[in-house]
Amino acid sequence: MKNSHCMKTICLLLAALLLLPIVSACGGKNGGETTAASTTAGAAAKTINIDGSYLMSCPTTDSTAVSLVASIQLAASKIGVELKMNTSRTDVPEKEIVVGKADRSETEGVYSDLGEDGWKIAVIGKKVFIAGATDKALRDAVDSFIATFISGKSIIEIQEELCVTGNSPLMSISWKDDGEIIGAKNASGGYPRLYQLRDGTLLLAVDGMMIMRSNDKGTTWERRAVTTANNMPGCANAALFQTDDGTIYLGYRSTEHRKDGSFYGSIHVNYSTDNGATWSYHSCVYENIEKDGAYKGVWEPHFGMMDGKLTVFYANDSTDTTKYQNIEYKQWDEEKKEWNNRTIVCDGDKHKSRDGMPVWQQLSTGEYVCVIEAADTTNDGLFCVKLTWSADGKKWSTPVAVMRPTEKGKRCAAPYIVELPTGQLLISCQTDEISKKEDVYKMATVLSDGTPVRKLTEKNFSAHDYPYPDDRANQNSMWNGMLVTDDYIYTCTSPSDGLGVRINRIAIPDFLKKTKKEG
Repeated sequence: MKNSHCMKTICLLLAALLLLPIVSACGGKNGGETTAASTTAGAAAKTINIDGSYLMSCPTTDSTAVSLVASIQLAASKIGVELKMNTSRTDVPEKEIVVGKADRSETEGVYSDLGEDGWKIAVIGKKVFIAGATDKALRDAVDSFIATFISGKSIIEIQEELCVTGNSPLMSISWKDDGEIIGAKNASGGYPRLYQLRDGTLLLAVDGMMIMRSNDKGTTWERRAVTTANNMPGCANAALFQTDDGTIYLGYRSTEHRKDGSFYGSIHVNYSTDNGATWSYHSCVYENIEKDGAYKGVWEPHFGMMDGKLTVFYANDSTDTTKYQNIEYKQWDEEKKEWNNRTIVCDGDKHKSRDGMPVWQQLSTGEYVCVIEAADTTNDGLFCVKLTWSADGKKWSTPVAVMRPTEKGKRCAAPYIVELPTGQLLISCQTDEISKKEDVYKMATVLSDGTPVRKLTEKNFSAHDYPYPDDRANQNSMWNGMLVTDDYIYTCTSPSDGLGVRINRIAIPDFLKKTKKEG
């Protein structure tokens, strides 16, 4: 280790971050079938510490493995870790990073399920085994090791378990970092958003404007996230939407406390014309500066189409706008190349409520619906979920509570809404109900009984259900999102400390059968 600062850095980046019991290639084949990246269901992640006491090993006759060991050593040296080569042919070190099919008792087991072109990073005891069925697969494994472990910028854990609402896959994609997400500064939490493109590709976006793709309905995901934030500060609250011409838009908020003591808040948009592989800057929806440094501005964009125009809803609590918080939208004017037609959907001053975190869509009936978190007298000043609707998108109804906590003194916040093919509305939120600890949240959902949106009240929704009853008990904010496709209902959730995204899918008929049975 070069110095004390470097030692501190390595401890932060590596000491507690090697969390992958097994990471497998998303494209591996076994018997002609795709092998999902997976670990044993319910297996606890193993943790080891990597430092200069580790030795590198590989079969010396394998030129690919030898060159890849050198690549790892070079990458490690850049952050002050010296990983020496094990030069003994007989001694097997206790702490070891093994690349390729070295002569080790564990090797056969590590390679047994790779299939034709799979790869794996396995932690066994105090050893790390980096394995690949082919030279290309081994390079992919080492590439992943360097990118996720040695760089310290993000650790990605992908595992498949049994879904808690049926026998469909539960994917867990986890990011960990040392306080800096690639391409963004001061990015918080996960705040996951799922979106299906017109060709069936699934996109997953999280804070820091990192995006992953799946081409098999969420069974497997790309190993690496695409970064889209253009190095803007405080990027979070991702929102995705694809227009008829194939362009994908990504909205996000950007915030920063500036050196002059002011606070900058804004919403920006990036776009992609190649299915999310690369991104460019598009426009700024709204900017606000609080000269006194108050943490107020614009937040949580959410896209849709209204009157043939790309429309973005957002929350606005800037001091020159409201004493509470408004829900507003703007529309993209293609001719003028600007966002205009600012419209207030929920007036915080009028409702005496801090209305935030809007999620909206146009229903199959042609009407528009929007859910918000509201803090007013409805739930003793604590957050509950309210719904507002509009026939034309211009005049909106007074928000009505549709999801309140099951216990007094608790909260329901950060809502999401989707429409099922049956016309029923599924609403989710983060809640601290049924929690034995203070400020411990999990995702909850309720399903409407098919009543038209204009007549909906809380009585028209099912009892609270919990897609992830085993959510980590020490997390304090389970950000959540949903997606409905022709086949599945997807739910996703993520804690605010960046520990990851959990994605659950269930076939729509199975979900409806389950809900009816429980009801």
